[in-house]
Amino acid sequence: MNKIDELVEKMTLDELCGQTLCYFVPGAEIDENFEKIVKETKPGGIFISNACADKIKLVTDKVNKYVSIPVIVSADVEKGPGGDVLTDGYPLLPNPIAWGAADDEKLIEKSGEITAKICKKAGIHWTYSPVVDINYNHNNPVVNVRAVSDSSDHVIKIAGAYMRGLQKNNYMAACCKHFPGDGLDDRNQHFCTTLNTFSKEEWMNSYGRVYKSMIDQGVASIMVAHIAAPAFQEDEYDDVTGYMPGSMSYSLITKLLREELGFKGCIVSDALSMIGVAACVPENEMIVRFINAGGDMALFAESSYFYYLKEAVLDGRVSMERLKDAVRRILRLKEFAGVFKEETETENEENLTEEFNNLAEEIALKSIKFVRNADGILPIKLERGDTVLICNLTQHNEGSHITHLDIIEKELNSRGIKTISENKIGHKEIKRIYDEHNPKCVLVNIRMSSDECDGNDIRMSWSHMMCFWRGYIFKNPNVIVTSFGDPYKIYELPFLRTYINAFSAVEASQKAFVKVLLGEVKEQGKNPVKLEGFFEREV
Repeated sequence: MNKIDELVEKMTLDELCGQTLCYFVPGAEIDENFEKIVKETKPGGIFISNACADKIKLVTDKVNKYVSIPVIVSADVEKGPGGDVLTDGYPLLPNPIAWGAADDEKLIEKSGEITAKICKKAGIHWTYSPVVDINYNHNNPVVNVRAVSDSSDHVIKIAGAYMRGLQKNNYMAACCKHFPGDGLDDRNQHFCTTLNTFSKEEWMNSYGRVYKSMIDQGVASIMVAHIAAPAFQEDEYDDVTGYMPGSMSYSLITKLLREELGFKGCIVSDALSMIGVAACVPENEMIVRFINAGGDMALFAESSYFYYLKEAVLDGRVSMERLKDAVRRILRLKEFAGVFKEETETENEENLTEEFNNLAEEIALKSIKFVRNADGILPIKLERGDTVLICNLTQHNEGSHITHLDIIEKELNSRGIKTISENKIGHKEIKRIYDEHNPKCVLVNIRMSSDECDGNDIRMSWSHMMCFWRGYIFKNPNVIVTSFGDPYKIYELPFLRTYINAFSAVEASQKAFVKVLLGEVKEQGKNPVKLEGFFEREV
C-alpha cells in the first residue's frame, strides 16, 4: 500500500468529505465565520482571486491550522499571474487566441513555465488552465479570446505547450477545461446548461482528440463544465430541463472521460454556483450527483455540501469506496503540485518578472495580423507633428482584469505624433474634428471580447456604431480599424477597407500594435481562426 492509500485509509468520514470541497476566498480575505466553517468541514482546497502573495500565504496558513491535510490553493491563471489573480503588479500575457496567432510552441511553453514559477512563489499550486475549448461559433460569449483556435490540432499544439510549461518540474498542476467542450453554443453556461451538439464521431475527431492528447501529455486535472453533450447522454434527459449538465453526468465523466479516454487524474467541477447546474439540480443533490458521476473536487462549494455528502455516505447513496477514490485522486493532485513539500526558494522575483515581460512582448509582436489592407496603407507612414484621431470603442465591463486602451496614445506621443483621443465618438464630433485638426489618419480601436462582455453577447451596439454613421469617418483616406479582442469584428463591419486583429488589449499587445502599425516591426501574425467569407485560418 502506498503513502496516499495509507493516508486515505486512516482518514475519518468527516476528513474524507471535506477533501472534496474547494471554497472560494475572494481577495484571500477570511472572517471568523469562515474560520468556523473551515474548522468544521476541513476543506481540501481554496480558490483565490484578486489577492497579493502575502495575503495568500496568511490565509493558507490560517486554513491549514484547522485541517489535518494541507489545502491546495487554486486560481484561474489563464494568461499569466496578473489581472484578477495576483494584485502585486504582475503583468499579463496576451490572450490565448493571440498565442494561436503567434504560433510559437516554444515561446508559449516558456511562458507557462515562468508563469508557474511566479505563482508557486506566491503560494498558488493549481491553475484552472489551459482553456482547450475550440472556437467554432464566433458568437459564443465564453470562449472567444480565451481559446487558441478553431482547429483542434492547433489547440493541441499551443494549449498543450502552455500546459507542459505550467507543469514543468511540478511547479504547478494544470487543469484543462471546459469538458466536454465549449465553443459551439451561442449561450453561456454560467446562465444555463449549454450544449455541445456534435455527433459522437464529430466529437471524437475534435474535442475528443484534444482531451486525449492532453491526457497523453500528462495533464494533472480536468474541469467538467455545465455543458451537455446529447450524443453521449441518451439516458440523461428531462422533458423540461433538458440534458443533464456534464458536471452531473455519469455518461460523460465516468464512461467517456474515465473509461473511453482513459483519464486517471483529478476531476474538478466548474463552479457549482452557476445557473447551468443550479437551475436543474437541487442544491442538496449537487455534490452527491457530482461524486456519483465520477467527479472528485467540487469548486465554489458551500459548507452545506459537507453535510449533504456525509449524509449520503451514511445512508448508502454514495459508497465509501467512491468517496475514497475521489480523495485519492485529490491527494495525488496535491502530491503532484508539491503541497506536502516544504517551501523552497525559487528564482529572484525581479528576474522572473523581467523574463515574463519579455515573453509577453514577443508573443504580442508575433501575433498582430493585417486582415484587410485593400488600399495598401499598412504599415502607415506617420511623421513627427502628424495628428491622429483615436476612436476607442469599448464594452461596459470595467473589471480589474480589463486593460484600458491608453497605451496606444502614449506610444504615439512618445514618437512625436499628436493624438486626439475619444471614446464612443459620434459622427458629428468626427466631422468637427476633421474641420479643426485635419488628422492624417483615424484609428478605430475596438476592445470587445468574452473578457469584457459581462457574460452576454459581444455584438456591437448603437453607441459603438455611431462613429460610422453617415459615413463621415471615411472622408479620411486612412481609416484603420483594429480589434484588440474578438477577432470576428469584421463580420459586423464588412465595409471596412483596412482591418487589423491584435487579439488582445494587454499592455504588450498595445505596444506591439504601434510598432507593427508604423512598420518598425514586420507583421508576423497568422489567422488562428477562420471566418467564412472574410478570412481563412493560416495555422
